[in-house]
Amino acid sequence: MSDEQRRRVPAEGARVRPEMPVEAAPRGRNVRKPFGTREQKLAYPDREGYHRHWFNDEPGRIARAQDAGYTQVDDDSGKPVSMTVGVARGGGALIAYLMEIPMEWYREDMAAQEAQQQELLAQIRQGRVPGGPTGADRNAQYVPRDVGITIREERR
Repeated sequence: MSDEQRRRVPAEGARVRPEMPVEAAPRGRNVRKPFGTREQKLAYPDREGYHRHWFNDEPGRIARAQDAGYTQVDDDSGKPVSMTVGVARGGGALIAYLMEIPMEWYREDMAAQEAQQQELLAQIRQGRVPGGPTGADRNAQYVPRDVGITIREERR
């Protein structure tokens, strides 16, 4: 008997589970998913015209998302889609809720974030550190006059 054949033979006294054909799978279960395989735990179907994001239920976070225009995504039974994602500060379960926002608003938010990042980069290039010394205190910053500050951006 080859090594491959020996691996397929169950040890003496081992319980053998007959393979369940897909046709005989319980209702509501299309295909068997082996335990321990890689999968996205927070995967959820997209909705056309909307951007979806998971928000942890930390104090004020869900309310802040709603203020920004996000609404909770409900499952088929009308309950908010949620998932346990970790341990909360108090030791209980940390729950994340799936929320969505119209894609147009999402793009506007991303453009505003990009504008802030570009402004920050411009300040750094000029030797100004946001939140740093201003006015007469600005002289306390070290910016070599002959070298200055340069930032090279790689384009992909």
